Amino acid sequence: MKKFLTILFVPILIIIGIGYLLPEFKEMPCGTASSYNHQSFWHWPWTRGTSGHPHTGVDIFGKTGTTVRAQNGGLVIYSAYMNDTAGNAVFVLGPKWRVHMYIHLKERYVEKGDFLACGCQIGTLGNTGNAKKTPPHVHYGIFTPIPYVWKFFIPIGEGNQPVRYNWMKMFWLDPADHLPTE
Repeated sequence: MKKFLTILFVPILIIIGIGYLLPEFKEMPCGTASSYNHQSFWHWPWTRGTSGHPHTGVDIFGKTGTTVRAQNGGLVIYSAYMNDTAGNAVFVLGPKWRVHMYIHLKERYVEKGDFLACGCQIGTLGNTGNAKKTPPHVHYGIFTPIPYVWKFFIPIGEGNQPVRYNWMKMFWLDPADHLPTE
């Protein structure tokens, strides 16, 4: 039994370790650091009109059709019209096992299973989904499937987010911490 567990878990640990060793970059998917509100992550009631839950990313604004590039390289794990909330979406599994999400795209240029380098064009800026009445933008969010448990009790944003959403803080990272500041 011990040998079986070793054969099973050692490769898994190696794969997880490699994911954590891959370098991360601080690139803008589009626009500049002044193209988004650095305080908009977890802002409440930013999305009160749709579902009332916290804003789990930042909206980077620009002109319709502006190129959206991969903030980090990785594997495209989703590329499709998602639903009437997200519209066209691309999810990229990148370094540290983080999923980089690009939502409200006008067009998608990558398919599920594609490997991307940092800076590869993944689509164009748009306002699909529930962003139809807003200026063109990409909602950029970072999700981690490995929970950051210590974040459960840390206030984010204005600190007035309903307690029922505290569990989400363990899985959503503030994109402003992973984007250039200038």
